[in-house]
Amino acid sequence: MMTFLQDLQAAFTYSFEKPWFFTNYSFLLVFSLFLLGYALFNKNSRWKLAYLILFSLFFYYKSSGPFLLLFVGIIICDYFLSKALHRSKGWKRSLLLLFSIAYSLSFLLYFKYTNFFIQNLNVYFSTGFEARDIFLPIGISFYTFQSLSYLIDVARKEIEPSKNLLDYSFYMTFFPHLVAGPIVRAKDFLPQINQPLSLDNSVLKEAIFKITVGLTKKLLIADFLAKYVDLVHAAPEGFSGFEHFVAMYSYSFQIYFDFSGYSDIAIGIALLLGYRLKENFQNPYIAQNITSFWRRWHISLSLWLRDYIYIPLGGNRKGTFNTYLFLLITMLVGGFWHGAEWKFVFWGFAHGLLLILHKITAKKFQWDNWLLRFFGVLFTFQIVSLLWVFFRASSINHAFDSIQKMVAANNFLEFSSFLQARYEVFILLFLSSIIVFTPEGFKQKAIQRILSLPLILWPILLIIVLQLILQIRDESIQPFIYFQF
Repeated sequence: MMTFLQDLQAAFTYSFEKPWFFTNYSFLLVFSLFLLGYALFNKNSRWKLAYLILFSLFFYYKSSGPFLLLFVGIIICDYFLSKALHRSKGWKRSLLLLFSIAYSLSFLLYFKYTNFFIQNLNVYFSTGFEARDIFLPIGISFYTFQSLSYLIDVARKEIEPSKNLLDYSFYMTFFPHLVAGPIVRAKDFLPQINQPLSLDNSVLKEAIFKITVGLTKKLLIADFLAKYVDLVHAAPEGFSGFEHFVAMYSYSFQIYFDFSGYSDIAIGIALLLGYRLKENFQNPYIAQNITSFWRRWHISLSLWLRDYIYIPLGGNRKGTFNTYLFLLITMLVGGFWHGAEWKFVFWGFAHGLLLILHKITAKKFQWDNWLLRFFGVLFTFQIVSLLWVFFRASSINHAFDSIQKMVAANNFLEFSSFLQARYEVFILLFLSSIIVFTPEGFKQKAIQRILSLPLILWPILLIIVLQLILQIRDESIQPFIYFQF
């Protein structure tokens, strides 16, 4: 009896150290029970929306505890600000929009960037401010951008404000994308509230397929690669240039399978609930250039930065120099959004320079030869992987040290001994390469064949895959990488 009560208490408590996420057994169990109740409601029932909102709030509470109150407060204020924006005109609307943007950003700036500014003030101006003990509410970067897009779209008259607080709360709290994206636009999601999908055989199979693929990406690939990556970056000075080289590629695959795995699970769960989220990844590592990469990687963020930073600045409408400048500013914002550290700023700056370089060279060179396209894919993957080092390293200095080792102290003759000592890393890298570099057409044909299987076979396939995950997966499940952003 005492054990049961302890388990029950644990189910309703939150943990900053161990946030609730899709790969937790407790989540899978509670979500299964939630689905049973969800199925009892009528398809278009308002009570069904309220039921889902309550579960979404509970989901957020399990990760961020008392910061749920902050989240709810932001939702309520946004709702009334959007109504005021819609009614206002001229300079009053502009002033109110500036206030709305400042209000939404204020929480993100405080929780995520306060200590960054304090540390840099102390370094560059010899001040003595003490860093504060601030917990970063999970998902605040994502729901802040979602809130901003809604308010700006209302001010631009691109969408009507939500007619009631229930609809807007549902849009903001919908738990599949709440803590790590995709960043959902109101104009894409709000129309679905009154027209949810029917859970027919095709939708059910697609949902199960997405969830299964996402769990496989996360638990069978990303978490295993994470063990080696963490080992190298925990003590970078103790590893050779070749081992850093392997860690670089391992992290490239880890972050892709981790984040795209989360997105797949989110899309699959949303389908089970009757709603469709847009794809967030489209085979990014087969991009032939850096511009194509950003059209394929974290698509919801790329489009957000384009529509709310790059185009409002002027886009490509104000001359060549300004176009390049706006690209650089946009990518700096994207880098800083990922984290309050100089390594992220540098990462964004480097990607901005690469985008500018591609715009310059694309006008002079035509990549219409299959061999050039092939080398374009290899070069793009290599440069993206190199910049991922700044994402994973503990600091910008450690990132440069790692790259220096790879360039100046790399001995590829270590491959044989590495293969003997860490053959499982090599196997995972080999399998990862096959998965990410397989042509898109072949992948789509394979997916269509799988989805064409009779529904009666799907429970069997799902049980086989889940059993495989249980047998092979790493015992220590890693949090999703983008939870920290």
